[in-house]
Amino acid sequence: MGTFSWYITDVIKMKHILSAFPLAAFPLAAIIIGVAVPAHANNVDTGIQVKGEELRAVFSDTVMVGEYQEYRDITRTFNYTENHHADGTTDYAEGRKKEDGRWKIIGEDKICYKYPRSRYYTRTYCFFVFNLEGCYYKFTPQNMTINRSPKNWDRWSSRAVRKGSASSCDIPIG
Repeated sequence: MGTFSWYITDVIKMKHILSAFPLAAFPLAAIIIGVAVPAHANNVDTGIQVKGEELRAVFSDTVMVGEYQEYRDITRTFNYTENHHADGTTDYAEGRKKEDGRWKIIGEDKICYKYPRSRYYTRTYCFFVFNLEGCYYKFTPQNMTINRSPKNWDRWSSRAVRKGSASSCDIPIG
C-alpha cells in the first residue's frame, strides 16, 4: 500500500501542475491526467458553412480524401476517398470496399449521396458542410439545429480535404 500511496500523491500533484497549462497546447497532458478531449475538432465552431454554387464548386471534379469520426467495422478503417465527377457520379473507396455513386446538391445547402448498386450503402446520405481552413467537415441533418448550425461541433460525421490542396485537417483520428 505504501508504494501505491506515493504514486497517487505524485499523480495528483502532476494533475495540478499540468492543469495550469492549456490542454490544447499539451495534448499529452490531457492523456496523462485523463481529461476527455473532443475528437480533434479543434476550432471547427469557427468554420463557415459552404452553400450554393460554392458547395458545388468545392466538390465538382474533386477527389476528397477524408476520414470518419467513427471506426468503420466492416471496412476496418476510418479513411475514405471519393472522386466527385461534374456529371454527378462518384467513385467511392473505403478500405477495400469500392462503390459507384451519385452526388447532388439539395436545397442549396446540403450534399447528398446515393449508391444505387450497393448492398452496404442502401439509403441516401445527406450532409451539411462546413469549411475550416480547407478541411471540410460534414454534419448529418440529425446533428443540426433548426437554424442550420451543428448542435455539437464535435459530432461531425466525416471530414476531408481536396486532394492536391495544401490543406489538412487536425491530427488524424485513426
